[in-house]
Amino acid sequence: MSSMSQGTEPKVELKFFRPEYEKALFEDYQVSAEQEKYTALPVRAIQLCREDRDRHPIVILADKKPVGFFVLHRGDRIKSVTESPRAMLVRSMSVNLPEQGKGYAKQATSMLPKFVSNYFPDMNEIVLVVNQHNEAALRVYEQAGFEDRGHRKQGPVGPQVLLHYRMNRK
Repeated sequence: MSSMSQGTEPKVELKFFRPEYEKALFEDYQVSAEQEKYTALPVRAIQLCREDRDRHPIVILADKKPVGFFVLHRGDRIKSVTESPRAMLVRSMSVNLPEQGKGYAKQATSMLPKFVSNYFPDMNEIVLVVNQHNEAALRVYEQAGFEDRGHRKQGPVGPQVLLHYRMNRK
C-alpha cells in the first residue's frame, strides 16, 4: 500500500532557513495585497535576519516543499512587545498564496511550542503581535493555544493584539 494514500495530510515540518529554499521563498512567493499590510515577505525578513543574530528565519515545509515562513526573534529588540528576557517573538508569519487554505499556518502554529522548546530551551514564552483586523490570523493563533491577555499596542496599520503562549516546563 502506498504511503501517499488518498486523503493523506502532507507532512508539515518546521526547519531553519537554508539556501536551497531561496527560490521558493524569494522568487515564487506571494501573499495577497491585504496580507502585505500585515507581514513582511520572506526576502525582506531574511535580509533583516542576516543583520540581526537574534532573528532566526524558519521555513514551513509540506512534504519537504517550502509553503510558508516566519521569524523567531529574541533579545533586547523585542522589549517593546514584552519585558520577559525569556520570550520568543514570532514575526512575519505567512503562507505562500497558492498554498493558503490548506491548514499549513494552523499546523505550523501548533508545532511552534515544541520547536521553540527543542531549539531554544531557555525560552519560557512565545509572543505574537497581530493586527486586530487580521481576523484569520487571530483565529489560527487562538486555536493553537495563544492567549489574548488584553495587551494592545499601536502598529503601522492600526491597533495590534499581543498574544501569549506560556511554555510548559518540567
